[in-house]
Amino acid sequence: MTPRERVLALIRGDVIDRLPFAHCERHLPRGEAERIARNKGMALLCNRPCYVERFSRVEIQTRIDQSERLVRSYHTPIGTLTETLAAGIGYGIACFGRDWRGMVPQITEFMVKKPQDYEVLKFIIEDLHYEQYYYAIEDQMKRLGSDGIVIAELPYEPMQRLLLEFVGIAGLFRDLTKSKCRVEEVCDILEEKYEEELFPLAADSPSEVVLYGGNIDGYLVNPPLFERYHLRTYSKCAETLHRKGKMMAVHMDGRLAPLSDLIARSSVDIIDGFTPPPMGDLAIGEALNLWPNKILWVNFPSSVSTALGTSPRAVKQYLARELGLMIPGDRVMIVASTENYVPEDSIAAMAELMEEATLPLSTDVVDKLRASCS
Repeated sequence: MTPRERVLALIRGDVIDRLPFAHCERHLPRGEAERIARNKGMALLCNRPCYVERFSRVEIQTRIDQSERLVRSYHTPIGTLTETLAAGIGYGIACFGRDWRGMVPQITEFMVKKPQDYEVLKFIIEDLHYEQYYYAIEDQMKRLGSDGIVIAELPYEPMQRLLLEFVGIAGLFRDLTKSKCRVEEVCDILEEKYEEELFPLAADSPSEVVLYGGNIDGYLVNPPLFERYHLRTYSKCAETLHRKGKMMAVHMDGRLAPLSDLIARSSVDIIDGFTPPPMGDLAIGEALNLWPNKILWVNFPSSVSTALGTSPRAVKQYLARELGLMIPGDRVMIVASTENYVPEDSIAAMAELMEEATLPLSTDVVDKLRASCS
């Protein structure tokens, strides 16, 4: 089977010859090791937008300040909001608004700084419209061929967008206590905009999988927040996508034990970026038992793959142990990284082991893989 066929067979529940292994394209260092890994069957996961955002009455201006930070101002008839971002080395000459390691700029100053700013943010959200844009997906599909899949990418969930893009963690939890009506008004407007304009665009896109929001961590997005603001929007998005035969993935890369029951109730099809211990707090076998109707795209923990002194042998030993928790391996794909840069020798080690991870996984198969690492 080709890498693309394995990934698609996994999400469709079809029979596969061996466990799918992939890497997020935007974090993949190109070179000899990467080429060898792909020759051994490593798939590419390529995220591309299916939309463009348009404003009619909001003017956006961007400049670089004296500290070489990006300053972006949103000018409206009722006021201006400004955000400041710190970009990594290579920003502006790398791809998709990222630096050379694939990282987006970090927001150091958020748009909303006081309760009155929500009125301006409300104007900005009301002025926001989504338009179809499939060229990036179609173009990547042609060039990618059978080497992987192209995933249609959506923005963060409405409340997550407030948390991570507009207000910030400290500001949002403060405002949910003191100015809850202002927060929820903006959230509701954005959710309605998604439901009417954005989700149908994603459903009609050429991609088989749509990635909706994410960066979910159970201690940041606590259970009450997740239940009140996330379950509903997941249900609406999934309902729209399922009508067109699409699968919905959500990037849940954090500590998920506090949310395990709610995730089981959710309409999410694919848990993207699921990170096992030592960084996550749920073992793979436990997660598979808790969520019998969901697929796990397992992020190989960066604390293992990038730690100083970690050898390719140690990477393979860790991976072999984790494969033992996945038996029979029918709802799992291993991803070298959904988060950041991974050393070339770690990628090569993973690919070498995954080439022998035949399905269905059994104790005998896993024992052979473990023996090959000794």
